[in-house]
Amino acid sequence: MRYEAFHTRLVPAIRWLLGIQYVLGGINWWYKILPFPTFTDDFSLPGKHPVLDAMIATGWMFASAKVIELATGIALLFNRYVPLLLVVAFPVALTTFIVDAFMLDDLLLWLQGAQSGAVFRAKLLDMIFFGGAVLAMHGYLMFAYFDAYRPMFGARNQARPL
Repeated sequence: MRYEAFHTRLVPAIRWLLGIQYVLGGINWWYKILPFPTFTDDFSLPGKHPVLDAMIATGWMFASAKVIELATGIALLFNRYVPLLLVVAFPVALTTFIVDAFMLDDLLLWLQGAQSGAVFRAKLLDMIFFGGAVLAMHGYLMFAYFDAYRPMFGARNQARPL
């Protein structure tokens, strides 16, 4: 199969996969459908990562990220404003990956025997599928829509007169 034909089929498939991921992640904040934190959970216990705990503690920052996830997921599923919302959601995807990638403490706890292998494997899979795969799909779609971003890379762009 030629690359163009493969790319033509891959972009909608990734757009749908990432859209479903973002919609489920966004909705889960208000209606628990996945085993991730929701706004009704007890946040007095230690969470997944101190950065997320701080974002949730603000009362608006994590909810804003979830609104961006939901809007991006809807845009991806309905193929509307995709390049724009990929740029808007990129900081959320990057932060998700970075938070999931900080596993050194978990690795050390597992090596010392203070953490079970099941917990370590769950965190490793979380990093791969919910951090790495989302960032890879997001990056691939941004690459696929690069022509929409090309005008932004002009060194001396001129503003249009009003």
